[in-house]
Amino acid sequence: AFRQDLESGRAARACSLASQRLFDLPDGEAPRLTLFRDTAAWCPYCEKVWLVLEEKRVPYEVKKVNMNCYGDKPAWFWAIQPSGGIPVAKLDGQVIRESNDIIMAVEEAFPDRPLLPQGDPRVRPLLSLERELFSAWFRWLTSSASEGAQRANFEALLRRVDGELAASGGPYFLGAELSLVDCMFAPFLERMAASLP
Repeated sequence: AFRQDLESGRAARACSLASQRLFDLPDGEAPRLTLFRDTAAWCPYCEKVWLVLEEKRVPYEVKKVNMNCYGDKPAWFWAIQPSGGIPVAKLDGQVIRESNDIIMAVEEAFPDRPLLPQGDPRVRPLLSLERELFSAWFRWLTSSASEGAQRANFEALLRRVDGELAASGGPYFLGAELSLVDCMFAPFLERMAASLP
């Protein structure tokens, strides 16, 4: 039953093994979007796009390619993405090569279930905080110099993130509803939790 649900594209829950997600797309109709993502389901940039597609219930097909660290990419992928970077999306025939650009194109092309609240003054500072936290984590993870200072900076930023979540009235960054802010934070917070003591 699991494999049949997966192949049908209409499984109740998301699964990284799926090659398509059809949601409420009428039978016989093809999804407008193809997501080219990593085979290992570990790329945070692919994951944030995946979260947006799932939350918005956008029908899509999946084509999987290796991350550079897991092996070679096929020639057909290099033809659509000369840098080799993932994710890539093809939406209505247009190739989009950066995760944030994909997300904004999806938000525009599929306005039902918007994830980016218009005019909310908290969005931009929270997205900046996400990038600041990612940078601090990456510096701490990859630097042997001043480990104590790197860790202290990272922990201070985590306290700010925790404070923002508490101030929102939660359980999400902007309150009761999941938003693009949550989709941007979640993949990196997951990797931070997996990589640090």
